[in-house]
Amino acid sequence: MLARSRATPKDFAEFYDHLAPNVLRYFARHTQDGQAAFDLMAETFANAFEKRADFKGVRDDQAAGWLWSIARHELAKYKRLRSVELAALTRLGLERPAPSDQELREVEQLLALEGLVREHIPAALDCLSPDQKQVIRLRFYDGLSNDEIAARLEVSNDVVRSRLSRGLGILRRNTQLQAAIETLADA
Repeated sequence: MLARSRATPKDFAEFYDHLAPNVLRYFARHTQDGQAAFDLMAETFANAFEKRADFKGVRDDQAAGWLWSIARHELAKYKRLRSVELAALTRLGLERPAPSDQELREVEQLLALEGLVREHIPAALDCLSPDQKQVIRLRFYDGLSNDEIAARLEVSNDVVRSRLSRGLGILRRNTQLQAAIETLADA
């Protein structure tokens, strides 16, 4: 989708529609602020749209990985700048526009559905080896990149990729987790 969107912006809309709910959940979970989650999601996709010509991959999973790296960067920037922004708004006597009730309901619904998936994650993780479980936690709970995980564990990137790939393969085959994920995707 993203590779095609270089020539056809309509394909970018499909890319957005496919990933936006997951990106919104990610930001909502990390900020606990509906407005910030929407702002960060919008900024992430705006950056991706502006830089789509720089994307060198061809597969959808590569595009998703590229987008997630932008999202992690946006979240880190948000955390750094948040205190400065809030101080400036207070000093100027301004308020951020509030999200609509509908937008807030959407965030709440997404977080509730994500809770359903989270109920099944601990049992699914118990099926993994300790090394696989550690890499999955560092990648998806702590949001570290493969390079950061490799440095922290003092292993090569190949080892991290291998553990991650095998662990995700096992999780994909977990039927209870898969059913919960499908429920989330259908929402």
